[in-house]
Amino acid sequence: MIEQQMPFQWLLISGDTLDMFMDGQIISTCNKCGIFFCRRGSVDVSLGDKPYHIKPGDIYIYMASSLVRLLHKSEDAEGIMVEVDLDYLIPIVNRVMNVENQLFMREHPCISLSKEQCAHLEYLLKNLWERIKTEDSQKDAQYQHLKLELIKSMGQTLCYEVLNMYFINQPLQPLPQSKKDIVFQNFMLSLFRYYRKERDVAFYAKMQHITPRYFSTIIKEKSGSSALQWIVQMVITEAKRLLEGSDLSIKEIANQLNFPTQSFFGKYFKQYVGISPKEYRKDKVAIKVNN
Repeated sequence: MIEQQMPFQWLLISGDTLDMFMDGQIISTCNKCGIFFCRRGSVDVSLGDKPYHIKPGDIYIYMASSLVRLLHKSEDAEGIMVEVDLDYLIPIVNRVMNVENQLFMREHPCISLSKEQCAHLEYLLKNLWERIKTEDSQKDAQYQHLKLELIKSMGQTLCYEVLNMYFINQPLQPLPQSKKDIVFQNFMLSLFRYYRKERDVAFYAKMQHITPRYFSTIIKEKSGSSALQWIVQMVITEAKRLLEGSDLSIKEIANQLNFPTQSFFGKYFKQYVGISPKEYRKDKVAIKVNN
């Protein structure tokens, strides 16, 4: 099916689909970016420890490696959630944003649209959705490939329009990129691809033909966090998501994240979270039960 080849996933949230999401649930995917456009009702989420109240006409944009948790949703909440593959999105973002812009967006993910902006976004989403769902009489491979490329192009337009709305609504202007910006962005893309297997800074530095020391200096300068801190954040975020949102055993999670043993994973997790994976899972299960 053509939908399985698209670089983004689309979910209309209302009625039956609303019940898919429980209070306290992690709703972001570790290696994808996404937006939620609220059309009706309200939704409360948290990014880290910071809460956000999303009302009709608001867009919430979350970046990869962000741990977005649903705190509460009204019974009449309705909206559209779109998650985007990084390989598709990063070239789009890199044309108009530098690292400072991207980090600002990560820390300020929510904007309120004007009536005109809401209407325009609804128009773009409707056209894209109708194109995706159109039943075609032609089933040959060439036509299907053309349709897929058309959908990708419409999706690209949607991404640029959302970024344009964001910059209009925030006191920030797109800035030109430097070579150091490109180093950081390439690191992010490599990290999203390899974080399950590689946790060594030297691995990522070697991919860009830079010494680990100079590589670390660039990442710290551009983002305020060291390369190791970014690696740890990615691994811990995914570990938390798997502990909360899957039935995998702790040993299976350790294997998925390429730790040599369950014990080694437990020590790593406790070093950065403060409690063991078992205690973390127990605490989150208790919170869900109480809710």
